[in-house]
Formats: sequence, C-alpha cells, structure tokens
Amino acid sequence: MFEGILKGKKLFSFRGSENVLSYLRHFSNLMASPKKKLQGLVAATITPMTEHGLDQIVIHVGALSLKESQELAQHAAEIGADGIAVIAPFFLKPWNKDVLINFLKEVAAAAPALPFYYYHIPALTGVKIRAEELLDGIQDKIPSFQGLKFSDTDLLDFGQCVDQNRQRQFAFLFGVDEKIFASDQQLLSALVMGATGAVGSTYNYLGKKTKQMLEAFERKDFSSALNHQFCIQRFINFVVKLGFGVSQTKAIMTLVSGIPMGPPRLPLQKASREFTDNAEAKLKSLDFLSCTDLKDGNMDACS
Repeated sequence: MFEGILKGKKLFSFRGSENVLSYLRHFSNLMASPKKKLQGLVAATITPMTEHGLDQIVIHVGALSLKESQELAQHAAEIGADGIAVIAPFFLKPWNKDVLINFLKEVAAAAPALPFYYYHIPALTGVKIRAEELLDGIQDKIPSFQGLKFSDTDLLDFGQCVDQNRQRQFAFLFGVDEKIFASDQQLLSALVMGATGAVGSTYNYLGKKTKQMLEAFERKDFSSALNHQFCIQRFINFVVKLGFGVSQTKAIMTLVSGIPMGPPRLPLQKASREFTDNAEAKLKSLDFLSCTDLKDGNMDACS
C-alpha cells in the first residue's frame, strides 16, 4: 500500500481536479503505526506538488480511541499537515451534541494550531446528531474549527449548516459518494446549496469530469454543468447496480491509473474480474478512458 502511495504522486496531475479532494475510505482498517507511516508518505508525496494545485493537506485522524486520535493529530502537526479531520467514534457512540463536541475538543486540543474539520457520515458511524445542531456555537468550544465534510443525503441539514453560518468562513465540503449513498450524483445540488468544495473517492478517477462540472457551474453555464453531472451519474449508477464499495473503487483506480492499489483488507473482498471488465467497458463508452496508454503508466498523457 505504501509503495502505491509513492508511485501515485503523478496521479493527481492525471486526475486533473483541483477543487475537490480525493480519498479512499480505508482508515478504520489500519492501526496507529501504519496510519502514521501513511500520513508521512502522503505528506512527502503531495507537498512538493503545489504547481498542480495541491498546496494543502488535511489528514484524517479519527479513531475509536481518543488517545489514538490525539496521537495522530500530534503526528499530523509534526509532519506539516495543513489541517486535521475527525470522524465521530462509532462503537461507543456519543449520544448528544455536547458529548460529541467534548470528544472533538480533546482531539483538536492535541494540535491546536491546525484547522479542525468534522467528518459527518451518519450512515457509517450511526451517530445521528444533525450537523446543523453541532455547528451551533462550536467555535466557542473548538476555536480551531474551520468546517466539515458532509457525507449525508440530507440536503435540508446541509443547507441549514450553510445558511446559519454565512458570517463565518467555514468550509462546507460535500462528500456523498460510494455504495452507501449511491453516488457523487448530488454534488451539483450541493453546490447550489452553498458547498465550497467536495471530498470523495470517485474523484480519484472521475476528477476531470467533475472539474468540468465545477467550471461550468462557476461560469453559470448550468446546462453544461448538469450534463456533466448526468454523465458522472451514468457511470456511478451502472457500477452501483453491479455492487460498489471500497474494494471496487480500488479496482477502478488501478484500472484508470495503471498503479496497482493492492487488495482491500479483510473483511472486505477483492472486486471480481467480471466487475472490473464491466466497469472498464462502461468507462470507455462514456469516454472516461480516452487514452490508450493509461495502463502503461503514462499518466501525464491525459493531463
């Protein structure tokens, strides 16, 4: 996995997406030491690439253990991260806003100089505390708080987060993707609601099309933006019907980049050959695989 990170430093220029962040949800399957090693490799790999627009690194430090989250936060600060993000603990869950904020506050205090972001993903954590409620007065408790990644389909909650915090310079990063929510199909809707950016695993291989949608939205060409969103939806809708999750995302990333991403960790199972073949055919039919030499590792050919 770590070798893949080092090989992947050209993947960002290939992906061609500067206004969104990419990730692969695999952190919960790693122990603290590998997480720290991975943090260091990511920082060493991405930091020199400011000419490609990747001049900020936000590292996820969430864990079931408060002590582990604090250690990861401190380590992120030591290696020069630009911010940290934290998911709610999802085994012994916080049962109300105050309990959750107390947990987040202790993690943020371990790296007080770093901007702090909350990763809101209730479908995975089971923590149903509305983001709107959480944000109310949060900077009084966590001065370094700068925004959240919102991974939920509740656009009412998301819209209220934006509407009630217009005077604050919070980042509202939309992150509905993968099998849990069916797709990154809602990003255009979130932009209309006030999203300032996006985080998602599909941007690792749909980044160019997403960038085209963002550019069309920014120039108020909403018809083109909608067409780009529909194109993304066609692919995501197709793979969701095949069975889509982290394992399948890794397979598609390998397919598009030519970089072996390796198998997923148990209990996840490797994507089937049938899935990979079908996904490749669909990518080609939608012109997402327009370069013939991607599999040869020439990732700059489409940049």
